[in-house]
Amino acid sequence: MTSELSQDDKIASEARSDSAESEPGLAAQCLAALLARHGIPKYRYAVTVSEILGLSYSAGNRRLTMNASCSLEELKRIAEHFNETLEELVTLHKADALVDASIVINSHIVPCRIRLGNVVGQVPPGTLIATEIDGAWRVMPADPRSVIPARTVTRLLIEPTISRRRVAVLEDHADTAQTIVHYMEIAGFEAAAFNDPQVLYDSVDFDGYVLDWIIERDARRQTALELVQNIRARNARCPIIILTGQVRTGNADEENIAAALAKYNLKFFTKPASMPILIAALNSSFKTA
Repeated sequence: MTSELSQDDKIASEARSDSAESEPGLAAQCLAALLARHGIPKYRYAVTVSEILGLSYSAGNRRLTMNASCSLEELKRIAEHFNETLEELVTLHKADALVDASIVINSHIVPCRIRLGNVVGQVPPGTLIATEIDGAWRVMPADPRSVIPARTVTRLLIEPTISRRRVAVLEDHADTAQTIVHYMEIAGFEAAAFNDPQVLYDSVDFDGYVLDWIIERDARRQTALELVQNIRARNARCPIIILTGQVRTGNADEENIAAALAKYNLKFFTKPASMPILIAALNSSFKTA
């Protein structure tokens, strides 16, 4: 007994078979192409998918790799969020292949992405063409006097440059610090690790802070309270998140932490903290800062 596959079943079948042969899979490629079409910066891909599907950050990030495939229903929800059909989501990614390039606007070199067309000879003046200069594509209006090899530009995409939030991480364990920094970078922040409160304080100001409450250095143990006071003296509203795993050991005083949270408007997480939840708290704090 045979039965015909619906259009959606065919799309899902194609995505599954192709994803077994490619890295990332077809579904992830399609999602990345869709997000790029709608001007989403790369570092916001996982956050965007997570918000649309109601997933954790890590689950959303896995949907964009070969680590976890999207269900057909999830693909449809994401496509519909951007007013596209499921068929457009799957088919447009191949036609959407863009390459990095640059274009000169008012004497400034502006990064862009382009879709290359055919090799051309003479074209009407003003037509956008692309030519390779020192191994990189440069977009320019066609000049009838020019004889350089060129290709037509069938699509030009200029994305606004979005400055990333700068977050300082104070942690006396190097491995833990690098783990936090790694997750911060994936989430789109520019993160820097410190193990000395004074060095951090002497550094340039940051947009937000993730501070281990107890720092042990040179056989000395100190809290981050003085650093918090100094930061608040310079910036009364920036997000500050406090981490510690030493309340249950008695090394950290709960009442002191509670008083600092109330007085200096801090957020608190017990270590080991859930990174997706910590990052969500940081993003939420930036919205209200």
